[in-house]
Amino acid sequence: MFIPHEVQKAYGKGTRSYSGAPGEHYFQNSASYDIDARFDPETGIIEGEETILYRNNSPDTLEHMVIRNYMNLFKKGVSRDFNIGSADLHDGVEIEDLTINGRKLNTPGGPQLNSDRGTNYLIQLLNPIYPDNTAKVSLKWKVQLPTEVTIRMGRYGKSNWLVAYWYPRIAVYNDIMGWDTHPFTGSAEFNNDFCDYNVELTIPGDHMVWATGELQNPRSHYRKEVMERIQQARETSEVVSIVSQEDLDNDRVLKDKKKHTWHFVAEEVPDFAFAASTNYVWDATSVEVDPETGRRTFVSAVYDTGSSFFEQVAEIGRKTIDLFSRKIMGAPFPWPKLTVFNGSGGMEFPMLINDGEIADYKGTVHLTAHEIGHNYFPFYVMTNESYYAFMDEGLITFLPRLAEQAIIEDYNPFPDLVDDYERHAGNLREVPLMVKSYIISDYSSYRLHAYQRPAVAFYLLRRYLGEEDFHRALETYVQRWAKKHPTPYDFFFTFEDVLNKDLTWFWESWFFGFGYPDLALGEVEQTEKGVVVNIEKKGKFPVPVRLGVTYENGESKVYTKPLDVWKDGRTSIQIRVEDQGRIESIRLGSELIPDTNPENNNRVMN
Repeated sequence: MFIPHEVQKAYGKGTRSYSGAPGEHYFQNSASYDIDARFDPETGIIEGEETILYRNNSPDTLEHMVIRNYMNLFKKGVSRDFNIGSADLHDGVEIEDLTINGRKLNTPGGPQLNSDRGTNYLIQLLNPIYPDNTAKVSLKWKVQLPTEVTIRMGRYGKSNWLVAYWYPRIAVYNDIMGWDTHPFTGSAEFNNDFCDYNVELTIPGDHMVWATGELQNPRSHYRKEVMERIQQARETSEVVSIVSQEDLDNDRVLKDKKKHTWHFVAEEVPDFAFAASTNYVWDATSVEVDPETGRRTFVSAVYDTGSSFFEQVAEIGRKTIDLFSRKIMGAPFPWPKLTVFNGSGGMEFPMLINDGEIADYKGTVHLTAHEIGHNYFPFYVMTNESYYAFMDEGLITFLPRLAEQAIIEDYNPFPDLVDDYERHAGNLREVPLMVKSYIISDYSSYRLHAYQRPAVAFYLLRRYLGEEDFHRALETYVQRWAKKHPTPYDFFFTFEDVLNKDLTWFWESWFFGFGYPDLALGEVEQTEKGVVVNIEKKGKFPVPVRLGVTYENGESKVYTKPLDVWKDGRTSIQIRVEDQGRIESIRLGSELIPDTNPENNNRVMN
C-alpha cells in the first residue's frame, strides 16, 4: 500500500519499524510547563507568566522553534474553516518578554520572530538547541477568551466556564515532519507532546475549579464537609453528592476568600484545561481501573440542576471507565480522575470533558462514553489529529459503542452506526481516509471522513478478525504506543504483526481508496444439485456476505461468508442453496452490513 516518502524515511532511520512497534531510534520531545495565571470570569480575560523547559530528545539540531497560540483562532484576519461572527474577534494573544535561554526575542544575538502566521509563532534560533539539550522559554501573555462563541470551550450561562487552548505552547517536533507547522483553523483538531504541568490558577473566591491533573491544595479552598465527601467518593463505587444545591444556597462549599489560587499538577499529558463555576452541583464516585495495583479513578459530574439526565452521568462515567479498563480499550484507564462538565456539544480534554445536555438516557450514555473514550485516543495514544482524525474519532465512534451496548438494556448500537455511514457513502463529498484531515473544510465531508466511514471499517474489521484477536491486537497497539505518537501505518502493521495476517487488501480499500460497499443479487440458477445464487460485488469495498433464503413451507436458512472472500479481487461468488423445498424469496445483506444500494438485494421467486 502507498507509504509517503516522509514515512518511508522514518523506517529507514529506524525510528519506526515494519512490525508496527517504535523503532530502535524512536524519539519524542517533551517539556515541563510552570504556569502562574489569573482568570477573570466576568470579562473572560486570562493572563499569566509561563516558564517552559523544553527537552530536545531528537538526534537533530533545532535551528527553529514553533510556538502555538491556539486562541489566535479569534484574531482578526486569521484564516478559519467557518464563520464565527465578529463578537469574539480580537487582536490576538498578547505576548511580552519572550526569552529563550535568557535571550529576548527580536534583540541582537537573540531569537528572531520569522513569522506570526495564524496560530503559530515561527522563531529563528540564533543559538540552536542541540541533541540531548534543553531550552528554557519564558514569557508573559494575555488573551481575551470568547464570551459568545462556544467552539469546544467557552462561557455557559453567566458564571460557568470551560477554558482550553488558553496558554502558549511549543509545537510537536517529530521524526516524520520535523516541526508541525500546520495552523489550527477550527475543524481538524490537535497534535501535542506529552508534557508535565505545574499550574497555579488565581480565580475569584466564589468559583469552584476542576482541571487536568491533581489538585494539590484542596483544603485551602473547600470546607471540611466537602473534603470529607470527596474522600468518601474516592473510596466507593457509590455516587456521592459532593456539592448539592442546598450546599450552594447556604454557602457551605468554599472557604471565604476574595480570591483562591488553585494549584494543579499533571504528568505526561498532552494538554491542560480547566473549568470553573459558582453554581453547578457536583456528584462523584470512583472505580478500580487496575486490579493488579488497586488504582482507582475519581469520576465527577458537575452540572446545572436543570439538566434532565446529568444526575446519572457520574454513574454512567464509572460504568464506562470500568468497561474500558477491563475489556474494551486494552489498558486500564490511564488517568487518576475524569470530570464531566455540563457545557455544550461534546469535546474532550485530558481528564476533563465538555458535554451538553442530551434529552434522553441513551443519548447521554452515548455522548459520555464517546468523550471519555478520547482519554485513550488521542490523549494516551496520540496520533496527529490534524492529519489523521479517523485514528481517534473513528476508533472512538466505534469502540465506546461496546460500552453503550453493555450499559443500556436491550440495545444494539451498531445498526445505527452502519446506517449513518451507508446513507452518505460514495457521495461527492467523500474522500479516502488517508487524505490529510486539515484539507477537508467542508463539515459534512469531515464528519464522513473522521467519524462515519472509519467507525464502520473498524467495526467490520472486528467482526472479521473475531473479538479475541481484534482486542489482542488493539491491546498490543496501545501498549506499544502509550504516550507516544503513532501513525496509521503503526496501527496497520501492529495488527498484521500480532495476528500474522496480511491485511493490505482491507486497508487499501477502506482506508486508502475511493469507493463504497454494494453487493447485489445476480442470477439464480436451478441445477441438478439445487439452486445456485450468484452474488456480485458492485462496490469496491469488501463486506461480509449474508444470504437469507425463505421457503414456501415457512422454513428459512442463512448462508454467510466473511469479507475476505473478496480479498483476491474477485467480483462475484456463488452460494449453493440446500434443496429444502420451493424457494419463496431470497434476501442479501442485513442492517449490520453496509450497502449503498439495497434495492438490488431482494428477489421474490416465481
